[in-house]
Amino acid sequence: MKIADIQAIPVSVPLLKPFKAAYGVRATADFVIVKVITEDGMTGLGEAATIPIYDEGSQAGVVFSIGKYFKPLLVGQDPRNIGLIHDIMSRTVKGERYAKSAIDYALYDLTAKSYGVPVYQLLGGNNRPVQVTAVFSASDPEQLAAEALKKKQEGYRVFKLKVGTEHEADVARVKLIRETIGYDVQLRLDGNEAWTGKEALKKLADFEPYRPAHIEQPVPHWDLDGLRMVRDHSPTPVVIDESVLTLKDAFRVSAYVGGDILNIKTARSGGLFPSLKLAAVAESAGIKPLLGSMLELGVGTVANGHFCAALTGSDLASELVGPQFVKKDILKVDLSYEDGCLVLPEGPGWGVELDEDAVRDFTVR
Repeated sequence: MKIADIQAIPVSVPLLKPFKAAYGVRATADFVIVKVITEDGMTGLGEAATIPIYDEGSQAGVVFSIGKYFKPLLVGQDPRNIGLIHDIMSRTVKGERYAKSAIDYALYDLTAKSYGVPVYQLLGGNNRPVQVTAVFSASDPEQLAAEALKKKQEGYRVFKLKVGTEHEADVARVKLIRETIGYDVQLRLDGNEAWTGKEALKKLADFEPYRPAHIEQPVPHWDLDGLRMVRDHSPTPVVIDESVLTLKDAFRVSAYVGGDILNIKTARSGGLFPSLKLAAVAESAGIKPLLGSMLELGVGTVANGHFCAALTGSDLASELVGPQFVKKDILKVDLSYEDGCLVLPEGPGWGVELDEDAVRDFTVR
């Protein structure tokens, strides 16, 4: 079984409405769909979920790096040798984590298909419901309240709100959403690097009456002293997110800062293979892994769903809700959510097929 071709297809998929967070606003999912094709015509699917305003890496960079570097490197390789291929990619190209993650996803899809099993089984997991979080951007209060109430009625038990924009408006939104959903469900807050350590402690005091389950990345990713300050002095548990991009980051941050929870985004970390290592480092340091999201399309979301089904050491709800934010997804059959859970499709690999017409419609030319 040998790789014959790797295709990178840039797509721009409109969101239902602009998504607003502390790092900025975006209205489209400008991602890359990747196909790794074998000599016998089998195809593995991957996705690079790049958000340049949020993190290093871009749609154009993924397309270029796959065509220029990764395709020539990997044609002729056995796609089932996932660890070896990661070693080849890492030794030859520094960074480009999003391109590597898309290839990684496709390799897992191909490997599982070759053995006739779903990826979660390949990873040692089982087909369990993957609990997800209802995620909200910093949006209009009335619309926010209506959306939150609808999600609770649909069975969601965990909610996440972006904060770190204008503080009085943030507090008003937190108060509103808590009054809407009640106190029998969990409310997470995400600061997206908005404050200094001292600012974070002051602002968190205003959120505390509404019993947030945790605050995610309240300070800039590089400010480990500020992150440790918040963790040492805030009664609200702290989630480490943007401060950990690589395995070395995970080791350094867990040793220096400690932490309560580590948000693992497999697209940002280079794929499932390195993310398994991140989770192991977190667990060994007494930190719970949480499976986050880059608001991926269907391919990236289902890939992460399989990873979550195999992720041990944590009972935290994932954040795999990307398809809920786009006007139309790129799968033949849309992913389904029931009672606040992502339902994994049946079948080998990811268990999904692309809607090639939708891919063509959304392709960037």
